[in-house]
Amino acid sequence: KLFLLFIFLYTLSIVFSQTIPTQIHIALAGNDENGNSNSMAISWQTSNNTITSIVKYGLNSNDYVYEVSGLSSSYYETYHHHAVLPDLIPSTTYYYIVGDESGGWSTEYSFVSAPLSSQLRNDFSFAVFADLGSVNGQYTISLVESMKEDIDLVWHGGDVSYADDSFLHKGCLFKFCYEEAWDTYMNEIQSWSAKVPYMVAVGNHEADCHDPACLFNKERREKLSNFTAYNTRFRMPSEESNGVLNMHYSFNYGNVHFISLDTETGYPGSAEENRYVLPCGGFNDQLTWLENDLIQANIDRTTRPWIFAIGHHPMYQGDSINTDFQAAMEDLFYKYGVDIYFSGHVHSYERDYPVYQGIPEYTYTNPSSTVHIMVGGAGNDEMHDAQLANHDIDPTNHESDGKWIESRANGAWTVITDKDDHVGIGKVTIIDDSNLKFEYYRSSTGLVYDSVNLVKDHSVYANKFNKK
Repeated sequence: KLFLLFIFLYTLSIVFSQTIPTQIHIALAGNDENGNSNSMAISWQTSNNTITSIVKYGLNSNDYVYEVSGLSSSYYETYHHHAVLPDLIPSTTYYYIVGDESGGWSTEYSFVSAPLSSQLRNDFSFAVFADLGSVNGQYTISLVESMKEDIDLVWHGGDVSYADDSFLHKGCLFKFCYEEAWDTYMNEIQSWSAKVPYMVAVGNHEADCHDPACLFNKERREKLSNFTAYNTRFRMPSEESNGVLNMHYSFNYGNVHFISLDTETGYPGSAEENRYVLPCGGFNDQLTWLENDLIQANIDRTTRPWIFAIGHHPMYQGDSINTDFQAAMEDLFYKYGVDIYFSGHVHSYERDYPVYQGIPEYTYTNPSSTVHIMVGGAGNDEMHDAQLANHDIDPTNHESDGKWIESRANGAWTVITDKDDHVGIGKVTIIDDSNLKFEYYRSSTGLVYDSVNLVKDHSVYANKFNKK
């Protein structure tokens, strides 16, 4: 009898564990009449589906007076849940748990809701980086963990988890590890992604699963292609900003307008316009959306003077220019005064002078051109110390039929670089409406390797787009 009871309890624990929430992460959501992010999206995963997808939350720990229901969906085998907490009190700490009455609940987490733009004009920070996975990512994951009380959000510019490289990980050459790699990464970042809004942009490594276990399996080829995992696992504020899925969207926080771009499929000649390893694309007209978004951002420029954009691919890198990307977006950046464009893809750090049409402005005080900062070495399995047999495993290293090739030489616009697999991330501190500080940290030491102050008088844009 004791043996049968043990078997019963063991089986029950296995079944119950399949519905316990994991991989909890949050993202800014909502958009009030003044453009403030007034909601929060809570996301999580369960191995089996649950009857409901519930977030219980409140203003005090273990006192959940509010409840909201979300939705779940599955693109392969596990289930991904998203629920939006609406109409939050600005700048307020909320405590929450996620789950289901029969399936079980998570432990408690907390977050601080977004402020009104009129309330937050200075002294806030966010982390920014690209190209982060579990392999070689621990230094950065730990550094962000140490920063989580001092930053308001994390902005990840593509190549999230490196699940498509999983067949190159130990023990996975002849094993299907794509989903396991996604799950491992999302669990590793949960300690901060459940507390600080984790805003993501798309990169090439989200495009598809192209390991042998996928390419020779029809179901996996069909289900794990065209950015499906990425667009199912996250809930970015595209609905609120008239964007598309998690491919391109924008949001506001404090006195900043943030734009997340699709540099994979989102313009003519883009790297994966029609195909990565498997066919992809078809995410509507990003360029028209971008201009409309920038027009509105400039109408609101007195309220939110700073405009930042992020995309996975750099426009300027070394002494090379991605001419297709440049042709598609540089004039928009210049015309509407995008202050900084952040990127990754190349696994190193590079800070450039403000530059337009290949001509740099050798100043960070009131430049007319966009500053380009590449923070692509957050830590991943393609950096040398992964000890892979082949370091250059990115199928799009030479993009768009050879029109852009990664360069090791500096360009006329290059100020400083950090190459040779130094792992690092960026941190932006908004000082006020006209001043900010950017710092680049080496993740292994937690020390600042490079910093720069940018000074911008945005009144020229506010006056230009608000003429009666």
